[in-house]
Amino acid sequence: MSFARMQETLRAEGWFVEWNMPCCQSCAWGDVPDVHQVGPFKGQDVDLSKVLFNHSQDCEVDDRIEEECEYCDGTGFTEDGDTDCGYCEGEGFISGGFEDLDYEPDTSVGGFVCMPPEIAGDSTFCFDGSDEGVENLTTIIPIIEECGCKINWNGSGDSRPDISW
Repeated sequence: MSFARMQETLRAEGWFVEWNMPCCQSCAWGDVPDVHQVGPFKGQDVDLSKVLFNHSQDCEVDDRIEEECEYCDGTGFTEDGDTDCGYCEGEGFISGGFEDLDYEPDTSVGGFVCMPPEIAGDSTFCFDGSDEGVENLTTIIPIIEECGCKINWNGSGDSRPDISW
């Protein structure tokens, strides 16, 4: 009962399934490769109506400590006011406190500290909300459930499914 089992099973069905795609939904869709990089469909075109992923904002560690950046006094800008602060990258705060986590966070996407799927236990996922994408996702619900996962989704192309394991 794990994300890895679901991922492997769906990849065997020709799906592109990923955890922690870069940043947000827009960036992540832009990073979906043209061809499968792994699995039995390696080298074959990715069918965008068979894509299931979450992104860094979906699995980001929530319990971080944030302190006002002392170099820009929390403004996010340098003294001239036109350039992002190099210390906080324009955020106005410095994040920290991840040393106390009892697991190794996923830091594969720059600027994000994310939970690996084993720790998260669930996530909201992105998929193609077209009629074809909805039909494809509906078709694999039994496969997702056979992998020991649960899916909470209203069946609509304008909502994202939550999958837990």
